[in-house]
Amino acid sequence: MIFNLTYKSILNRKTAFFLSVFSIAISVVLLLGIQRVAKSSEKHFLNTLNETDMIVGASNGSIEILLNLVFHIGDGLGEMQYSSYEEIATMDEVAWSVPLSLGDSFRGFEVMATNEDFFKRYKYASGKLLEFQEGGNFGGFYDVIVGFNVHKKLDLKLSDKVHLSHADEHHEHTNREFSVSGILKPSNTPNDDLVFIQLKSDEAIHLEWQSGHFVDMHIESEKLSQMDIKLKHVSGMLLGLKNPLQILELENKINHYKGENLKAVIPAKALSKLFKLMQSFQNVLFFISVAVFIVALFTMLTSMYATLIERRREIAILRSLGASAKVLFALFAIESFLIVACGIVLGVFILTLLIALIPSTLSISHMPDIYEIAMLLVMVAISLLASLIPALSSYKQSLQDGLIVKI
Repeated sequence: MIFNLTYKSILNRKTAFFLSVFSIAISVVLLLGIQRVAKSSEKHFLNTLNETDMIVGASNGSIEILLNLVFHIGDGLGEMQYSSYEEIATMDEVAWSVPLSLGDSFRGFEVMATNEDFFKRYKYASGKLLEFQEGGNFGGFYDVIVGFNVHKKLDLKLSDKVHLSHADEHHEHTNREFSVSGILKPSNTPNDDLVFIQLKSDEAIHLEWQSGHFVDMHIESEKLSQMDIKLKHVSGMLLGLKNPLQILELENKINHYKGENLKAVIPAKALSKLFKLMQSFQNVLFFISVAVFIVALFTMLTSMYATLIERRREIAILRSLGASAKVLFALFAIESFLIVACGIVLGVFILTLLIALIPSTLSISHMPDIYEIAMLLVMVAISLLASLIPALSSYKQSLQDGLIVKI
């Protein structure tokens, strides 16, 4: 009976009810959305690089080097001499090394020059190698390997011809034609948005660029590929150690390298600094979402208070028919529960829809975890407690005052 009374009461005030439900839903979207994005971001950063002991770049901040060389975020770094790369690669502590060079682009996607070892040494998640969906590793001089998102967005296929752009698409290498030789499977890492070429090819096509200007030397592409071109610079390098216990010793050696000013970055240490910077921002967002929920809660209470005048006769009649205080409190509690429950269901649905529709490199979970379920239960509990306020106010209204019809 009490549920039927609550249902009919809500029908008489359905506009206010649905507005309260929607305000709760928005707060749920913000609250859960921020939590999921924060967790997915942390997981994404942790999964992007695995089994790489060290990153080396021209002297900058450790976070800057990590973001630029691994996540491809931020402005370009200074260049390090290729001779320095070769010397570091042959140090006793080093088991393997992979050079990285950034700078060119292709139709909005960044180009990374490296060698075939990148696809043998770079690992992500729990030690996975990048896999090829079609084609394979570098073979020809003008081979290009594209990440999955590049292939998907530009509809590139094997053997398609491409022309890379110099300095952020300001100038195109129109006289050097590359061919797609490999397409990577999706990895949910920044590599999905990269175009890979060989380091020697990158150096070769820039022979005709002097002081930022193109100077046509009339060298045929076939002849250029056969020239003995000396590599000059790289943006940085990835390193694997023979013995991980030597990592601090090697870090100190590289940081005090006499050839040039270099910086050795231990990924785990740099990620720890990055997470500390992100944590304060995440806390601010979390408090904003909590504030939104509190506003939504007050909106619900305001709505309930606004309808007390309309419900005064309803409550008075129920009391005259013998309804106890428990019944009145139950009416408000059930209505409050329905508002929050419907708001949570609607909010979770909207959030799931947004995750599905909005493209993102983050692998955001569609299902709530234990922590999120606990937060939702706390929201329900708070709303039930809050419903006691209008219930108590309504209970204190006199029976006689409620029955009087004022003209």
